[in-house]
Amino acid sequence: MAGWASNGSACHSPTTFLSKQYSHVYHPSPDINMSALQVISISHQTATLEWRQALQLSKEEAAAFMQALKEEQLVKGIMVLTTCNRTEVYYETGHATPNMIQEKLLRFKNIEDTAAFAPRFTQYSHSESTLQYLLEVGLGLRSQVIGDRQIISQFKESYKLTNYLKMGSPLLHQALQTLFRTHKRVHNETDFRAGAASVGYAALERLGDFYPRKDFSSKRMLIIGTGQMGTDIARYATSFGFTDITLTNRTDAKAAKLATELNVRHLSYQHYLQTLHAFDVVVSCVGGGKQLQPEQFGSAKAKRVLLDLSVPQGIAPATGQLANTMLVNIDQINSRTQEVLATRQAAIAEVEEILLEETVLFAEWLQDLPVAKAINELKSFFAEVLSSELQKHQDLDQPNAANVIAKAALDRLVRRPAGALRATAGTDRQQLLTAIQKLFHATSLEEITHASFKQD
Repeated sequence: MAGWASNGSACHSPTTFLSKQYSHVYHPSPDINMSALQVISISHQTATLEWRQALQLSKEEAAAFMQALKEEQLVKGIMVLTTCNRTEVYYETGHATPNMIQEKLLRFKNIEDTAAFAPRFTQYSHSESTLQYLLEVGLGLRSQVIGDRQIISQFKESYKLTNYLKMGSPLLHQALQTLFRTHKRVHNETDFRAGAASVGYAALERLGDFYPRKDFSSKRMLIIGTGQMGTDIARYATSFGFTDITLTNRTDAKAAKLATELNVRHLSYQHYLQTLHAFDVVVSCVGGGKQLQPEQFGSAKAKRVLLDLSVPQGIAPATGQLANTMLVNIDQINSRTQEVLATRQAAIAEVEEILLEETVLFAEWLQDLPVAKAINELKSFFAEVLSSELQKHQDLDQPNAANVIAKAALDRLVRRPAGALRATAGTDRQQLLTAIQKLFHATSLEEITHASFKQD
């Protein structure tokens, strides 16, 4: 299959993406031994369709690739996003590099000339810059159609697979939650998500002017032509609620393959003219042939909508004069999409502000992560010591049990920091003493020890 979550709306439109960077707010993590969130990507910004197709992954392939990296202990968590416009691998790692993961992906797809692909990849190796990139992609700022509405659903589907395979991780989870929260903010606080900017998506939204959306499931749809436009319409139609969809194409094998992939019907091209009258919605996505004439559609007792997205026109304008027949052409759709694109372009500055705020919050969370980890380890150590001492002294008489267990536990708890202090000297010792004084509000290690053993 061409891609398990095809980013169809962006496949036929002029390239538009955000180039502004926020590098001034990002800094590599100071502890190189900590995990980092990284990404490798090949997309429409760096590679033509031919190169991208070579690296598209089906859902099954994505799962197999993720499991392979996990088994090799190259990643702690991983998510693969694959559409017709991009294949991206987001992952948390403690030691792998983007080049290593990139090489693994190319080998997985049996690509021998890896050097030819190398310049077509984008890589980010630091958590903060990876998060920035993820947000730009997930919000549609890097889509061919600015503000693409499908990409966020594709992120959710990809992350659903990650969770199903139990391949999540703290950094990956936080990054995705940041994306979903940011997307909601952009939707609620700006006009960036308003309307449909792709022709295919806008055409389907136009149907809502003629039928209540709740009735879409009962309408029979015929899509003539399974090129990029027809494929996009077919993919979107199911998400709009259409369930009775038929595809036809001059090359029958192409329509049949897509119909199988989408679990819809296929109709032989040489026979579709005889059945035009049976459909409630007819979408023409094929140009260059003879125009469909009014008499070929016949009369309609119920409302019928014809979407002519062909250039030149595939349906004769006079067809719109038939009773109960509404004809919408591509110019009418394009006028709407241009308005939407202008609105989205005007909202980019607001989106940038929200993105910046969220990336700063992520950076702050990232700085607090070592502290949270240290506290959890400390709590686990304390709990382990207490549990061990309780088991050792479980036969003690009740009056003395609490004192004996408390002293034994505290002796063990103090032993480790006391040993560290004795093993250091000079500046290192002073730094440890200062840290202890701040943490325990004590003036000396002796005070900590004496206070610990003091009994009421």
